[in-house]
Amino acid sequence: MSDYKCTLWPSGEILELNGEDTLLNQLKKAGKKIKSSCGGCATCSDCTIIVKSGEMNLTPQTFEELRLLGNVFHITKERLSCQTKVTGDVTLDISAHEKNTFTGKNEKVTVPKSTTTRLKKREDIEKEAIESKEKNQDKPSDTWYRHWEKEEGADAAGSGASNKPKKLGGNKRVKPFNFNDTDKEENDK
Repeated sequence: MSDYKCTLWPSGEILELNGEDTLLNQLKKAGKKIKSSCGGCATCSDCTIIVKSGEMNLTPQTFEELRLLGNVFHITKERLSCQTKVTGDVTLDISAHEKNTFTGKNEKVTVPKSTTTRLKKREDIEKEAIESKEKNQDKPSDTWYRHWEKEEGADAAGSGASNKPKKLGGNKRVKPFNFNDTDKEENDK
């Protein structure tokens, strides 16, 4: 097959590509770095390139390419370089794969760890331990302590208090509810 002219954007470099091999393989042979996690098997969509012009001079999208990118080429102008072959002159944008602008999807962002460590003095640790023990040993105020056992009318001295516990409510029986109307009819007769 004959060679076709491929202009790489944004550098403006012109390559001669044949129509027998995929864009991914030909660009790698030309020394261009194109990221591909799957090695050209159409399972990762990392080798995406943007077609600036000459979209009619590329092979039609394969099923695998449609499965990964969807049928939105007319909007995004993106193709998988591992599935695309050249049939004419094209202009391609490979700026996403350049060294300076490369940001991998699977790369972990590392945050630098602080090198300073705060150390507490032994006196401070012992002081905090004593304070926490004192807080745990404090009793609640006399007015709140076991307030549910006190009667409402009893004064603070305890005069008039009985041994009977205070009722908190809910000591009433539920009235029965008749679901059928037969009882009502019998009572009317």
